[in-house]
Amino acid sequence: MFSYKSRYCVAAAMAAMAALTGHVEARDIDLQSIGYFQFSPLPPSLVSQTDTLLLSDSPEYVGPVGGTLSAGTINGNGRIYFYHVNEMDLPHKIAIVLENQTAYPTSVHVMRQLKSVATPDYFAAGRDLSRKDLEQPLNESPDARPLYTLSIPPQGRQLIFSDLENTPVNRDALFTGIVDIKTEGPIFARVMMLPMGMDPVDASHWVKNLPIDEIQLRGTYTGAKRNMEVTTPFDTSLGGAFVEIGNDREDTFINGVDEMQNKAFVRDRGNYGVSYTLKIPTKGNEPFRLYFNPLGGPYSGSFTVKTLHQQGARRGQTDTRTYHIGGADGISALGEGTILDSRLLGNYNAGDLLTLNFMPAGASNLPIRFLLIPESLANPQKHQTIAVNVPKDVKDILGNPTQGGTQIPVGPVGGKDGDKGSVDTKKSTVESPAKRAETIAHEETKKLSDKAAADVKKEAQLKKAKDEKEALARKKAEEARLAAEKAEMLRKAAEAKHAEIERKMAEKAEAERKAEEARKAEAARKAEMARIEAARKAEADRLEAARKAEEARLAAEAKRLEEERRIEAARIEAARKAEEERKAAEAKARFEAQRAAEKAALEAKKAEEERLAAEARARLEAQRKAEQEALEARRAEEARKAAEAKAALEAQRAAEQAALEAKRQEDARRAAEAKAALEAQQIEAARKAEEARRAEEARKAEAARIAAEARKAEQERLAAERAEAERQAAEARRLAEERYKAQLEAERKAEAARQQALAQAEIERKAKERAEAIQRVRDQQESARRRAELARQQLEAERKAAQASKRTPSFSELDDIHGDTSNVTIPNAVSIDELTKPRPTASQNTRRREQRQPQLSPNQQYVQINPVANEPQQDQMPYTPQNEQQNDEENPPKLYPLD
Repeated sequence: MFSYKSRYCVAAAMAAMAALTGHVEARDIDLQSIGYFQFSPLPPSLVSQTDTLLLSDSPEYVGPVGGTLSAGTINGNGRIYFYHVNEMDLPHKIAIVLENQTAYPTSVHVMRQLKSVATPDYFAAGRDLSRKDLEQPLNESPDARPLYTLSIPPQGRQLIFSDLENTPVNRDALFTGIVDIKTEGPIFARVMMLPMGMDPVDASHWVKNLPIDEIQLRGTYTGAKRNMEVTTPFDTSLGGAFVEIGNDREDTFINGVDEMQNKAFVRDRGNYGVSYTLKIPTKGNEPFRLYFNPLGGPYSGSFTVKTLHQQGARRGQTDTRTYHIGGADGISALGEGTILDSRLLGNYNAGDLLTLNFMPAGASNLPIRFLLIPESLANPQKHQTIAVNVPKDVKDILGNPTQGGTQIPVGPVGGKDGDKGSVDTKKSTVESPAKRAETIAHEETKKLSDKAAADVKKEAQLKKAKDEKEALARKKAEEARLAAEKAEMLRKAAEAKHAEIERKMAEKAEAERKAEEARKAEAARKAEMARIEAARKAEADRLEAARKAEEARLAAEAKRLEEERRIEAARIEAARKAEEERKAAEAKARFEAQRAAEKAALEAKKAEEERLAAEARARLEAQRKAEQEALEARRAEEARKAAEAKAALEAQRAAEQAALEAKRQEDARRAAEAKAALEAQQIEAARKAEEARRAEEARKAEAARIAAEARKAEQERLAAERAEAERQAAEARRLAEERYKAQLEAERKAEAARQQALAQAEIERKAKERAEAIQRVRDQQESARRRAELARQQLEAERKAAQASKRTPSFSELDDIHGDTSNVTIPNAVSIDELTKPRPTASQNTRRREQRQPQLSPNQQYVQINPVANEPQQDQMPYTPQNEQQNDEENPPKLYPLD
């Protein structure tokens, strides 16, 4: 949908880019000429954010197969926002299925359903949904009527937004939409892309969850509705200002969890699916304009501006108007390749309270700005004129005839000098019209001349300021381009670092998961061994108990025979006394029968209450102690077997005692039975009637009690579930914050390590440069030493040559002609002077001897001798590489011959 990574960093460079690429401007005002880059910021503050948002935008491009795109829990007011492109060959559909995962039925009220057109034009789809969101606003009043209501049974699933079943999404088409719902309990919602004709409810049981893409725009968030307000009113007397939205600074992105990834931390980068309400108060004395200005890239969507007039004749009245960017206005989107595009959103008066409603449009880019520009800054050339009634026969100061009703410009509208050119026509009765008109014309001519001179000067100043602004803008554009390149490099480095951190975290999580699995396997193995050992001990205990029970049975049998003999003797004695006790027994039997009946009824009622209470406690205990069920079952089984053996023994003993007692009382009963039969029947009938009445009352009371306990238990369970859900959400938020802090700390440490590495590299580089400089100094010293040695050798050779020339005899000494020798004339003879006389050559016949270059032999060429090598080195500056470069430039080396 949107890439926020570097758009804001390169925003300032887009203007220069547009000039180079031939961008077609879509501007309602020239922002650069009115000082756009000097506008004051008006930071908005967050007032509130409510309701749950289930965002479904990752994977944005669905293919090669469909499946579950996003899923999450909504409890209360919530919104489902989907945005997907079909990359499969066949048409598919979007389906939304709600699941009730609780044990009680839940109602869901569908408040609003919106869908865009399915089209390959991404801007058209996002623009269409943005417009429908404002044209069909959500009714947030308490008595709002839903479109329809669903009742979902426990563990049941139902489809909502059935219109999507008949909306095919073709290949490469974008489809986006919104569903606003209100639930009476937690509901798990799924957004799926399925082939046409497939049953969504049935498919929701088996379709696969599709992995999230790199943008990571899906999950469950808090903040589907965001209210913001500018705390500092816009003052029209202070120049232009702007309110910036979607920059993740003043207007931060909302955080959430992805329930399809074990509640992993996610961010809605762009706050897509969030409905904004932005309030901007104003003050001052001048009207102003409101402009929309995209910063992050192309934008195409709708905005509603509600105006509350707080001054003037319309005080307390409101106006509402909706503005559409893109589509009908002839452009696909505003802000392509530039940050200077703008669109007018109306004219307003100072003091108006502006309330903007919008939702970030799909396929568009953030951040965006709302510009507030005073009218004098937006239109500085606007003037007003007044009509001066001058008689036709009056001439102006130049002697030219005037026209009646001449229009004379008098200055800007609403300006401080707006009344300087006004004419008081009331004095025309005192002064003559001709004189008055001449005076007015003279004054106006002077004003016009002064104004023309001021306009020329102002135009020159404006031109100069414009040139300076253009130069500054070019400089800023270049700086922005360099900053953008640097930011892109830093972003790539950060992405690589983030990927490395994620890889290490994934490896660590995998290692922890394997360790946890190994620990669980070891615990399961130990539990199984403990269970086998417990079973063995239980079997041994059972055999021991059986042996003891058999011994007890034999002892009991012997005791029973002895008891029978004693009872027989006692029976004979009892038969004698039975007649005496019969009368007392009859009265006592009646009393005992009645008391036993009442006692039996009470015990039955108590037993029933205990049984129902035990069942309720057992159900609650079973839910709370599900993990201990196996162990308790084994213990119960062992206790049951032991109890059965004990009960069997006790039952046998009780049966024998009961048989003896029954045999003893049989004779007395038979004697009293005939007489008490009639009375017993009457008592029994009365008892049964009373018992039936009491049983009915007990049953009703028990039913009411059970229902009350069930309601109370359900309320406690729901409260416990809500508390557990809140605890888990808080834990997820805490874990997400800890992970985020850990990530930030890791990035900080990595940045510190990188800075330390850069510092170390810089130290090493400087050390290397110093070593190279030292080596160059040594090489130069060695070269100077060689040159000095060569110069010394040359001087020594010249000295030896000079000495040799001094010792050679002169021509006069070698001349063998003496004074006493007669002169001999030799024809055509050449003297020594003539032979040694220098003669000009072809290359030197224009210069004197001292100006000629010495002729070098082949082995004397191209040897560099420093001419200052043998000069004194006093007051010499310390050597540095910069000195070397300067010396080489100012005194290039010369060529000297070798000896």
